[in-house]
Amino acid sequence: MVYHLPAGSSKGDHNRFRWRIHGRDTSSWGGKYAYHRPGFLDGVPHVLLHTGIVILRPEDGPALLEIVKAEGGEAVTRQVLLERADQRALAAGGRRPSRASGGARNSR
Repeated sequence: MVYHLPAGSSKGDHNRFRWRIHGRDTSSWGGKYAYHRPGFLDGVPHVLLHTGIVILRPEDGPALLEIVKAEGGEAVTRQVLLERADQRALAAGGRRPSRASGGARNSR
C-alpha cells in the first residue's frame, strides 16, 4: 500500500496522520519518562519499504485503508510478489525494513 496526505495539508495534519499509523515516541518531565505511543503498524506484521510505502498481509490492508481515509489521506493498493525475507517477516509477525532504508540498522 502506498499512502499520503493531499498536497497543501498542514504540518499538524501530517503529524496526526503519521502518529496514527506509525505511533510516536514521547516523554515527560524533560525526558525522565520516555515511552512509545503505539500506532496501527505497531500491532500488525508489516514490511516498511519507505515512508508511506508498506507491505501488509491482505487481512490487515482494509483496516489501514480505513485509517488513511479517516485522516483525509489517499491510498493505492496492489498485490505484490514478496521476496523470501519479506514472507518470513510477515509470517513471523515481525517487520523487516528494506535494504534501501538501511537494512538491519533499523530493525527491532
